[in-house]
Amino acid sequence: MAGGFALLLSLSSLFLTGCSSDEDFYYSDEPRVRLEGDYIWAAGSDSVTFSFVTYDESVQTQTIDVDAKIMGMPESRDRTVNITVDASKTTASASLYTVPEQVVVSAGETKGTFSVVLKRDASLQQKAVRLCIKVSSSTDFKPGVSEQDHVTFIWNDILSKPNNWSDLETFFGQYSDTKYRFMLAYSGGISEFSTDTMTWALLNSLRIRFQNALNDYNAAHPNQPLTDENGQLVTFN
Repeated sequence: MAGGFALLLSLSSLFLTGCSSDEDFYYSDEPRVRLEGDYIWAAGSDSVTFSFVTYDESVQTQTIDVDAKIMGMPESRDRTVNITVDASKTTASASLYTVPEQVVVSAGETKGTFSVVLKRDASLQQKAVRLCIKVSSSTDFKPGVSEQDHVTFIWNDILSKPNNWSDLETFFGQYSDTKYRFMLAYSGGISEFSTDTMTWALLNSLRIRFQNALNDYNAAHPNQPLTDENGQLVTFN
């Protein structure tokens, strides 16, 4: 019995020593950093997905914050995290985003926050693009675990005809991408239209709103009224 207890103590001691070594390696000897995208966009994953499609054409950029969180204890000095673009996993041209090359973790802090700016372009109406950023080694930090040393951004401006347009045609007329994009821009935040969930009064009110907005647009562009991709004048009458 005594021998078994001694063996248990010995194994426990070995286990604790092993844990201490791992902890020292990751948190003391080699400070590391992991990246975490804004929860609103990333929802706890390593990817951020965004579409400009429901935004007015005046909106040309979207700024998304990313946290560089240290794996270990804060220090009494500023430290620097290096951020790089992983070209092998990025399809977006450099003109479509801005990413800082470094972020500072201030003295006494456990993270540094930086902004990634995604830009809008006509090409995004045809296909989505991808940007992958990652931590690269600096004099202060090494990358954290591979699952959390990067964040991927995927964004587009792609529009698709709603499956229920035959029901909506009574209110909004013949479908076109230009018309639908105009509707989303002036809908006041509504991203879906449905005769199942919206009353006749609401849908008709939206039709009047869109027509009034279209009248204002055409008045501001007397020689270039809104025309769709088929060369037809857009109308909600």
